[in-house]
Amino acid sequence: MRVQDPNRVVQFHKHHLDLCDLNEFDRRNMEHFGNYRDYLAHFASNGTAYTGLSNGKVYVMFGMWMLWPGVAEAWLIPSADIGRKSIPFHRGALRYFEYASAKLGVKRLQFTVHSLNVPARRWAERCYFEQEGTMRNYGPDSADYLMFSRMMS
Repeated sequence: MRVQDPNRVVQFHKHHLDLCDLNEFDRRNMEHFGNYRDYLAHFASNGTAYTGLSNGKVYVMFGMWMLWPGVAEAWLIPSADIGRKSIPFHRGALRYFEYASAKLGVKRLQFTVHSLNVPARRWAERCYFEQEGTMRNYGPDSADYLMFSRMMS
């Protein structure tokens, strides 16, 4: 008898947002962006988008879409419980960035992080992204965001 792996990745659907126990930061962010589910679903349908599950629980939703040839924007929404899966999540993210970038021909991968989201900033750096600058008054809450990028080989 084969034991099923409790960790798996499935195609993202905007309904997964309803199944995810969002952290306080992402919950507030969604409140400032009224149609966020539809906005995210639009970008997910035009790029790659996945949901990471463990024992049926949503831990992370992520993906990327091409801005133009060679340049992609990544996105990620973690659950409030992501810390319980931080090592497999981190390893999986690094593999995803490499695999998807190679498959899509990405030379530059970028994403933005709310300037007050310290855990996301630290994680970006652990994933070999470099902070490029501050995008003033950028977010749905009019907050500053930081642009991170990584040159892919």
